[in-house]
Amino acid sequence: MFWSRFFSFRPFILATVMIAASPFVSHADNKASGEAALPAHKIFAVGHRGAPSHAPENTIASHNAAIALGATVVEFDVRYTKDGHFVVIHDRTVNRTTNGKGRVSQLTLQEIKALDAGSWMGPEYTGIRVPTLREALRNIKGRAAVDIDFKGGPSNSGDLLAKILDEEGFRDGPLVTVFARSWDYKKLTGVIGKYQLRPHYQNKAHTQKVAVEDGIEVMGLRRRSFSFRTARTIRNNDLVLFSNVMGFSDGPRGFSDSIKAGARFIQTDHLDRLTPYLAERGLLESCIPSRDFRCWHGAEDENQGPYVLTSLDLGQ
Repeated sequence: MFWSRFFSFRPFILATVMIAASPFVSHADNKASGEAALPAHKIFAVGHRGAPSHAPENTIASHNAAIALGATVVEFDVRYTKDGHFVVIHDRTVNRTTNGKGRVSQLTLQEIKALDAGSWMGPEYTGIRVPTLREALRNIKGRAAVDIDFKGGPSNSGDLLAKILDEEGFRDGPLVTVFARSWDYKKLTGVIGKYQLRPHYQNKAHTQKVAVEDGIEVMGLRRRSFSFRTARTIRNNDLVLFSNVMGFSDGPRGFSDSIKAGARFIQTDHLDRLTPYLAERGLLESCIPSRDFRCWHGAEDENQGPYVLTSLDLGQ
């Protein structure tokens, strides 16, 4: 009789135990994995190559589209031409994103400027050109922060980039981050102390080294390297987490993981997914980030609060 009654009540007992225990299980799992509590801060949306599903990637049109979609940081790639100019293009060659052929490093600026960088995406983009770094900076300045993905250049590229950024008035402006892959890190140390060098996570020892010895303040985390433990390593070294979600997880799963991991920045190919997702949760940061990862006040009177994008800024 006892056992028949026990088993008849067993589903209820188990459900009650699970409900009562669930907060503790969740907390323990989060603690073990390194998952952060929901952030007290809002999150900056980063447009990868601008907004590549809305306009040809790495063009002025793509950058404008990213800002219109709510990005407060625009990411773009730079490479060095044969005659010594930084241009905004992703691939080693111009083959995929223009109507020309050849390696960027073997073409002059004049040759690259003669190419059509838009018609491959549709006839409405015919005639769009590959922008120079200076052209991209001038277009974005005051409207968003900048993340430069360094793809190639000479051994003193960090000094060259810092000089261009200085000349274009970015020293006292919004945040500028420069993404440095491990094999390019030494080339780019010239930006440290002036702008934010952004390496990607490699391992725990490397994270601690660049934070302590080089004064690095922000670190990128690739989606393929993502884990809450890895994110915790970045945060525990007092580094700002810059989370990339491009690829298979460029949607709710990647966004949710990045938020829980404590990301201050989320970089996406799909701003039309990310910005509504963050906004619906009250997590979309609408101001432009400053060098210290707060809101930039430079474009507004100090009494009026942080600079916030308006329809005028978006060209509407």
